[in-house]
Amino acid sequence: MDTTGTITSFSSTPMTRFSIGGDVYGVQDASTSYSLTNPDSQTLRFEVQQGDHAWYDDSSVDRSEVSGATNIPGGTPLNLNYQFMVEANGPNGSFTNTADGWFIVGQMHNDDNASGVGTSPPFAIQLVGDHLQVVARYVQPGQDPSNGAGNVQMLTLWTDPNPIQTGVYNNIQIQADVSNTGGGYLKVSINGTQVVNYSGPLGYGQATNWEYGVYRSTAPETVAVDYRNMTLLTGSSATVTSPSTPTQPTTTTTPTTVTSPTTIVTPAVAQDTTSPAAAIAAPAAAATTADPSVLGAMGAMGLAPTSASGWSAPAAGASAASLPSLDYSRFGFDTGTLATGAPQTTDWWGDQGTAAASPQSNSYALLNQYLAGSSGGANGGMIAVAMSGPAWTQNSFLTKPQS
Repeated sequence: MDTTGTITSFSSTPMTRFSIGGDVYGVQDASTSYSLTNPDSQTLRFEVQQGDHAWYDDSSVDRSEVSGATNIPGGTPLNLNYQFMVEANGPNGSFTNTADGWFIVGQMHNDDNASGVGTSPPFAIQLVGDHLQVVARYVQPGQDPSNGAGNVQMLTLWTDPNPIQTGVYNNIQIQADVSNTGGGYLKVSINGTQVVNYSGPLGYGQATNWEYGVYRSTAPETVAVDYRNMTLLTGSSATVTSPSTPTQPTTTTTPTTVTSPTTIVTPAVAQDTTSPAAAIAAPAAAATTADPSVLGAMGAMGLAPTSASGWSAPAAGASAASLPSLDYSRFGFDTGTLATGAPQTTDWWGDQGTAAASPQSNSYALLNQYLAGSSGGANGGMIAVAMSGPAWTQNSFLTKPQS
């Protein structure tokens, strides 16, 4: 439970972890000097240039994010507070965003390992051009939440009619209960004004985790955003009550038919406004591989590793005692490593191979065979696939092109 927003044991290296108010976050970026920086003890700065992406992404996305290591069970009240700023990157101090698919700056990420399929976020704060927007999604209990199944209802709850100001921090408060079986709600306030007051089904009946930074469909302009004073409370500490007057969404769509203020480019597979779709079918027989060409294809589909070799221990300063009751198994590490003096390094990187492949050029049937090989907990929003190589054995999971 983060009540201070204080950043400790900071690291910008992909697959390492650090703490925000005692909560553990994993780093997912392009490992450049500017991808993720820590200007002060309360602030994180995220920057992407075209072609910057995490180790599991293909070239269709740009990413610099941190992802919470702890899943919040469905039906749990949560209260997020933070300040958010975009930096000028256009003429006369303006903000330019030409990403034609999605531009997410904060999301509650579904536990896709529990769902068994890749999904888009149950709710997200995003940018459409230079306008902030809040979207939410849900399925009825028991329904398949994958985009391709056609069950997901997408709600555009609010779009700011005014362009976002650059160089100015916006105070954002989010209160929610991600539940699709009753009691679900989402309330969002910007600079003290409530802009979303939704009551109804939310999410897919699974746990979620908070993830933020920059995640967009690739675009030519460099963008940078700053987050500071980020706190996250859950359960009784969140002191959240269900709203009395629900906000009516401006659109209610399935992921395959999207109404949006901007033009959406139709991808090779179905998608919604905030994320590429899940190229997932029913799992087939489990399989393992160390073939770099196959790994390259899986990278093109958004597969990423999770295991002791996939996420290293945090930098000096963290301790097991200061981070109670966290789901470390999703990153595949032992809590006994939390007090080590420096981040551990991994040696599987070179085994991943450099072969590039597009979703169109690879067999989805083959991918589905790998998706059946789940061998334990993975990060929320990821489908485990058993993999092995000459120097490593790990789980790899379908991740963030979904969210």
